Amino acid sequence: MLTFVFVCLSISVTGLYASFTVSVSNPLITVKENEGVDLKCSYTADFGATPRVEWKFKDLKGYQFFIYFDSMLTAEYEGRITVYNGGLRFDKVTQADTGDYDCEVSGNGGYDEKTIKLTVLVPPSKPVSRIPSSVTTGSNVLLTCFDNVGSPPPTYKWYKDNTPLPDDPSKFPTFKNLTYKMNVFNGNLEFPSVSKLDIGSYFCEAGNGEGVTQRGDAVRMDVLDVDSSQVPAVRGTLSTETQNVLSKITMNHMLEKMYGVFTLQEVKLKLEIQKLELEITKLKLELQKRGHEV
Repeated sequence: MLTFVFVCLSISVTGLYASFTVSVSNPLITVKENEGVDLKCSYTADFGATPRVEWKFKDLKGYQFFIYFDSMLTAEYEGRITVYNGGLRFDKVTQADTGDYDCEVSGNGGYDEKTIKLTVLVPPSKPVSRIPSSVTTGSNVLLTCFDNVGSPPPTYKWYKDNTPLPDDPSKFPTFKNLTYKMNVFNGNLEFPSVSKLDIGSYFCEAGNGEGVTQRGDAVRMDVLDVDSSQVPAVRGTLSTETQNVLSKITMNHMLEKMYGVFTLQEVKLKLEIQKLELEITKLKLELQKRGHEV
């Protein structure tokens, strides 16, 4: 009876002081694309001789997948990964492998887990930029630059006439009269109220420390004043409704120069102006006819 009690106490004390611990050799790993890498996970002997080891992966979008479960690699990772002593070995990584890897170990009544953050390094590609060829004085103008390949995500730099623009123009005497706002993380270059000082050729660069910094195409941006002379001189003799149509046509002409595209509404306005031109032609013929009669 005393022996039985002693054994129970012994087991209880052992469980009380057991150290169920999982550890990783490096919680932050970076590796170049197409290279191999080891994710090492170890655990204490308290889990027993044959603990349950599982690996899970969470990508940058937050989706989670099993890599190693029930002592087997999942179908997606067969042929790409080798399991050894609880660790994982990638033969060749891709950008899609960037994310968090959880090593979970359980057994003998204990459980612990550790996470390894893997970043696959990929140089940026040529960024896609949007730069209008002409804008109107005083308008809010946004230039954009974006690369969806680089890992980690690149930072961006803007140039005007081959001169790099500082992040904050107010801190530099040469640029203090410029009022743009630059976001180096999302690639936006915003002009809250564009002026003649902003006329020039613009391009952006994307870089993340991997490979060569990539440059986008350069586009010249002109800043135009609103030219009221574009409205026909006969404006005062036309009805209010007709004048409104002409105003819309003038604005759409400016949009056409800025973006080179037509919306359905613009097409309808072009038909309206054709009708107005016909009306004006008839009016001129009528005036000529009356002149001959006089």
